[in-house]
Amino acid sequence: MSRVPSLETLAREELSIQFVNTVAWRLRDPAEDRIATPDSALKWFAAAGLADRRLVAQLRARWKSSPHEADTFLKAARDLREALYTIFIARIGGGRIDPAALADLNRCIEAALGGVTLGSVGDTLRWLPTAEKVAPEMLLKPIAWSAVSLLTGARAERVKQCQDERGCGWLFVDESRAQNRRWCSMGDCGNLAKSRRHYQRMQAAGE
Repeated sequence: MSRVPSLETLAREELSIQFVNTVAWRLRDPAEDRIATPDSALKWFAAAGLADRRLVAQLRARWKSSPHEADTFLKAARDLREALYTIFIARIGGGRIDPAALADLNRCIEAALGGVTLGSVGDTLRWLPTAEKVAPEMLLKPIAWSAVSLLTGARAERVKQCQDERGCGWLFVDESRAQNRRWCSMGDCGNLAKSRRHYQRMQAAGE
C-alpha cells in the first residue's frame, strides 16, 4: 500500500499540497512519513525542483559536521507541513482555523524572500537559491507562499481530502468541472473504491 508521488503527480498538484502529502496514509495509525529524516527531506525537495544537485550536496556535507542544523531544518519542515494540513482541513470542513497553525505559517512568510529567487530552468520557472551558503529554511518559503496563494485565491474552496476508506488522507485540488472528485487519484484510490463496490454488489447478489 506504500505510494510515492510520481514526477507527473508532483508537477500536477500545488507545491503546498505536494508537501502536505509527504505523509501517506495520514488517517491510519501509524501513518507513513516520507520526510522522516533530513536525507529523505532533501530527496523530496530535489524531486520537487526546490534544490539542485549542488545545493543537495552542499547541505549533505554541512549536515555531516552539523547534525543539529539538519535536525533543526527537519523539525521546521515538519512543523510547517502539519500547520498547513491543519489549516487546509479547517478550510475543507468550514471550521475555525487553529491560531497556532496560522502563526507557524506566518512565521515562515513574514521574512523577505532573501536567499531564493524565481529563475528559469529550460522552459520552466522555478524557485532557485541565490546565495552561496543557503539557509535550509529558505527551501520552505516557496511552499509557504504556495499555501498562501492557494488559501487566499479562488481555488481555496476546491481543496479536498481523499475519501478512500483505507485512510489515504491525501489532499488534492479538485479541478473537475462538476466539482465532484472524491479521490486523490482515479488510478489508485478511485479504482480500488470502485472495485470494492463492485465486489460488494456481487456478494449481495450471491454471485
